[in-house]
Amino acid sequence: MMMYPYLKLGPRDGVLLISVFIMLVLTLIFKWSVWEFLLSVVAVIIAFLAGSMKSNKKNVLTFLKK
Repeated sequence: MMMYPYLKLGPRDGVLLISVFIMLVLTLIFKWSVWEFLLSVVAVIIAFLAGSMKSNKKNVLTFLKK
């Protein structure tokens, strides 16, 4: 039974939340500044979004065949 069905979180969102939680724990353990925490979270989110992008079906090296 879902408690908040309007959120519609999937397993990929869970992985993202776990990675942000790990960054928070690392921030507390190694006493990072707020900026270091924010930059690491932004880097994780950018990597997450880049990993979910669809690859381009075109052959990138077609100009070499001409």
